[in-house]
Amino acid sequence: MSDGSSWVPPTENTIPSLLHGMRFVDGVEFDLRLSADGELMLFHDDLLPGSEAKRERCIELLDSVEVASRGIDRFDDLLRNREFTELWMSSSKTVNIELKTAHPTARISDTTSHLVAMMTKLEDSLNDFDLPRRSTMVYGFSPKIAAAVEQSGLSLPNTQLSPHLRSWGRTKIKRLIGSPNFISNSVSGLIRDRRKKGMPVVGMALHYIHGWERLIHPGLPVSLTGKGLNRLFSISKEMGLHVWPAPLNLEQLMLDAGITLVTDHVDPTVHTLPNGNARWTRPGSQPLDDEWRVRLDASSGAERVDLLKEASESLPMWHEIPEQVRAADIAADAAKWSWSGKPESWTVDLQEGRPWGCARIVGHRGSGEHL
Repeated sequence: MSDGSSWVPPTENTIPSLLHGMRFVDGVEFDLRLSADGELMLFHDDLLPGSEAKRERCIELLDSVEVASRGIDRFDDLLRNREFTELWMSSSKTVNIELKTAHPTARISDTTSHLVAMMTKLEDSLNDFDLPRRSTMVYGFSPKIAAAVEQSGLSLPNTQLSPHLRSWGRTKIKRLIGSPNFISNSVSGLIRDRRKKGMPVVGMALHYIHGWERLIHPGLPVSLTGKGLNRLFSISKEMGLHVWPAPLNLEQLMLDAGITLVTDHVDPTVHTLPNGNARWTRPGSQPLDDEWRVRLDASSGAERVDLLKEASESLPMWHEIPEQVRAADIAADAAKWSWSGKPESWTVDLQEGRPWGCARIVGHRGSGEHL
């Protein structure tokens, strides 16, 4: 939620929050944990809130009925929401699913087997849904992700997030412990590793490509502008880049770089970016044409609000756009972002969604993390 906004966001990682994100931006990211009775639950933190002993707040040690009684939604309940699943199946929207590993209190020593159980349950839950191939990304911070994918036979697109962070503890401590992993891995190294593993996306923190921290990696740095951006294009090609956080003042730069933003800024009352341009939150699922972009950027105040509403109601969703127009749009993106091969090669199977290398805005935990 933005400073001074009257908008009251729904609780993160809940069905209302995820519905808001699916409507307002190009898709959502959410977290799943596995309960003691094998149900996937929508929850991020390592322990449930409260003052009880850790064992009484650890989802992996509680059955799903107990967890749900504390206000945590089941993944299967989300799948019963028709609006959410229809948007997911449309080929316009993207859903990123982060698999969380257990707190040490659960004493689950075999992380790979735990992730395999989560992946198996996830795929079983999605069997009845006709999801486009490029509508879903499964990931996690654990370095065991690739092994779990191989053992489970997960067919959904997947990747590993970087830097590798410990799955429990205070955020500052986790980042401190994760510093060596961050320092030792450059963007080019991450891309090579993910390509080798057959992963179509690199999920990484913003510090890899922006700020002074990007300069501490081995090799030449990348950035969002200038030579660093050209270097990023040359090494990423058609690889999807999913980056968090996504400050509003960098939003347009990141989109112009072909980056998918995992954003906490999902406030519908924010109509203008810090640079004065209109904010359009669905570049991937309901793209603006040039005429609309000019009209919106030339507007201000109440007129801009009205025009944004008009654009939302009149512009077609990605899957409703004629295939020839979609193909031309993707070919233009391929040329702009220096993808390998002929641009025409990226215009096949558009019913499966935009290629992973295209820019999107994804709502972190649905309606954004509440800080």
